[in-house]
Amino acid sequence: MNENSVVIKYLKKLGYNPQIDYYSNISYWKEWWQNSVKKFHEYHDQNGDKREMFKLGMAKHGCEDWASILYTEKDSMTCDNDKNQEYLDKQLSDLKFDEVIPENIENSFWSGTLGTIVRVKNAILENKELKADEKTKIKLINVTADKIIPLRIEDGEIIDIAFVSKTTKENKNTYYIEIHLLKEDGYTIKNVYIDEDGNETKKDGIIPEYHTHSNIPLFYLLSPKIVNNLENNNGLGISVYANAIDQLMGTDIAYHNYVMDTVLGGKKVFYNKSLVKYNTKTITDENTGETITQEIPVYPDDITKQQFQVLEGDLDSANEDTLIHEYNPNLRVDDNEKNINLALNLFSFEIGLGKSRYKFENGAVVTATQYIGENQDLVSNAKKHRGALNDYTVGIARAILLLGRILFNAGTDENDKIALTNKDGFLVDDETLQEQYRQDFQAGLMSKVTYLMKARGMTEEQAKKEIEMANNDNPQYKDMFGNKNEE
Repeated sequence: MNENSVVIKYLKKLGYNPQIDYYSNISYWKEWWQNSVKKFHEYHDQNGDKREMFKLGMAKHGCEDWASILYTEKDSMTCDNDKNQEYLDKQLSDLKFDEVIPENIENSFWSGTLGTIVRVKNAILENKELKADEKTKIKLINVTADKIIPLRIEDGEIIDIAFVSKTTKENKNTYYIEIHLLKEDGYTIKNVYIDEDGNETKKDGIIPEYHTHSNIPLFYLLSPKIVNNLENNNGLGISVYANAIDQLMGTDIAYHNYVMDTVLGGKKVFYNKSLVKYNTKTITDENTGETITQEIPVYPDDITKQQFQVLEGDLDSANEDTLIHEYNPNLRVDDNEKNINLALNLFSFEIGLGKSRYKFENGAVVTATQYIGENQDLVSNAKKHRGALNDYTVGIARAILLLGRILFNAGTDENDKIALTNKDGFLVDDETLQEQYRQDFQAGLMSKVTYLMKARGMTEEQAKKEIEMANNDNPQYKDMFGNKNEE
């Protein structure tokens, strides 16, 4: 958004007052997610040549992990009404909902907000009312925070909003603005195109405006459940690592040091300046504009360029030690790995994943495999994020059911009870989960074998063997639950 203020200026003419400065934060977070932050990752060596740090890419890694934690293949959208369930299942399958949601979570966690527009394609407009035919379909359009401009906020909730996209043709930019406005009779959706000067233009085949006659919006926003502590944020969410930039830097600095030690082996060769061929190079100081002439040593390759160091000296008075001298320090592998692991722990803790989420070993970052319930910090934070995800996905489901009723005559009811459910005790701490297993077992809803597999982590074979031994040792308890010699 901050690359061009045309849209902001246009919206201000309509009476809105969005702040453009905030979008520079989103651009910065995006650079970290893309693992290329020019102001940090690029540096100049002793000869003024531009170089780039070795990087771990933990910003994207952290967002990917949050996506995998918050939504799994065991999740599903459930409705109380069977007709609603059947229609919703069909639509979500066509929209590849299970594939899209993890991507949306990742995008919301780096940008601070992900917007999903439930858009109608190939509809017919009659008197500002949409009509459907055999070509009409529902599409989910997903946009990151840099393309979202809230227009009206009430009690912390975004009511009116604009979504923006840009197209370039023949070196001229055109901006598409989709505006959702809540009025007395429900939402009105406007489609506007403006040129580089902020003037409205017409597009053939585009519906300029239509009404839904419902207070249920056709857009839903997903943000990390974190209070945005940045000023003038337009009501948008904040990146999960916005307050962990120092820790992100720490992971890359530690890793860069590790790689440089490994690549060079810590080896240095000091040699007399008189032994080397030189070229003359003229450079301009970026700060002062002053032109400086330097003598640049000619090296065989980049590695020797970093490995060999020139010393001033008089060739006539030189001896074996002053002509060339080799220095071979230790690689410091253990120290470097400890440094990286400390940086990873700090970063992991700052983005809410707990302090032991990652471990650096054998030259790569691996994710801890311990049961998620063992890390109470992670469970607590995940439950908050999961609540936001539930509101977001349920909202999309309601919008789909609304369109099913008003557009496709499917007889659906958007006011049905809808929930995002998980069938495997997702994000429940170990103590609560164990109690749930006990209750299900005692109520006769779970077999002995299943109980031992879930509660004790046994395989099916181990569970059956354990039951057999228990029955042999305590025959009086065989039919305690009316299930003799259960296999």
